[in-house]
Amino acid sequence: MTAKTDAPDTARRRWLGHALGWAPWLLTGCAAPWPDVPTGDGSSSAKRHLQAAARTQGLAAWQALRDLNVTLSDTWWPPAAGLQAAGGVAGPSPLALRLLPGVGVLALSSDLADTAGAGRLQLLRDQRNDHLQLWRAGRPVDNTSARNAAAVAADLHRLLLLGLIALAEHPGPVNWAEPVTLDNRRCDHLHLLLLPGLGGGAGDRVSLFIDREQGWLRRLRVSLVGLGGDTGQPLEVDLADHRRLHGVLWPSRWAATAPGALPGRAPLNWQLTGLDANRGYAAVDLAQAPWTGRAAAAPTPLPLR
Repeated sequence: MTAKTDAPDTARRRWLGHALGWAPWLLTGCAAPWPDVPTGDGSSSAKRHLQAAARTQGLAAWQALRDLNVTLSDTWWPPAAGLQAAGGVAGPSPLALRLLPGVGVLALSSDLADTAGAGRLQLLRDQRNDHLQLWRAGRPVDNTSARNAAAVAADLHRLLLLGLIALAEHPGPVNWAEPVTLDNRRCDHLHLLLLPGLGGGAGDRVSLFIDREQGWLRRLRVSLVGLGGDTGQPLEVDLADHRRLHGVLWPSRWAATAPGALPGRAPLNWQLTGLDANRGYAAVDLAQAPWTGRAAAAPTPLPLR
């Protein structure tokens, strides 16, 4: 996908769209990859389709889980967060996730291999009160830009892992867009605006490409405005090798076909390497560095395929 540079008048129209609370792709002058959608309440049939596909993915089983424990390979943290040492370049590092579905808590932990050897990054995000804690090498990080970018990273990883389930209760409009064919699969294309956006910032545009035959999410496109990305350069990720575990259909491979909004060096592929559930721990076990109790152990490894 080719990056595009906005003319000043286009940039002003986009800023005006945000200021007025309108989705910016509704304004003239906005180019692909975002579809043109009507104003108003959206399509009730598109919203029903999103909810039905989320149920197919295992929404009810997800809501019944007490905790979920995941390892992803070669995942990504935003270098713009100020989390790497000066002059250091972060290399790919496995990412550990802990999620408590019933209380809206997500925690991440990763050992970044940068040139300064700065150690483990750890994050706790509580959606109940929009609370975020961030640590580096066991010490709290108070830098505002680092915390904001880490919040975007946390919400992005949740969206990539949960897909349609993460959006099943989306309160805003959902619209149909032009369907596409991906790997010989005809996919319905749904489009929506997240308000607030990932990380709690300005609204993010999201496109969902759902396999008509199976009802599975095959591609996800998101703008990542919270990282300062150009809205003409979204992150686009293909999801593949789905597995149903604990009643939920999980993608086990992600490929960033258009890394666009990811700043700096970023792995273009991720893989699900470990997953288990229902250990029985609480949010307090995730609210310290390192994690404690039953939250601490690595997830059960998954056989690669």
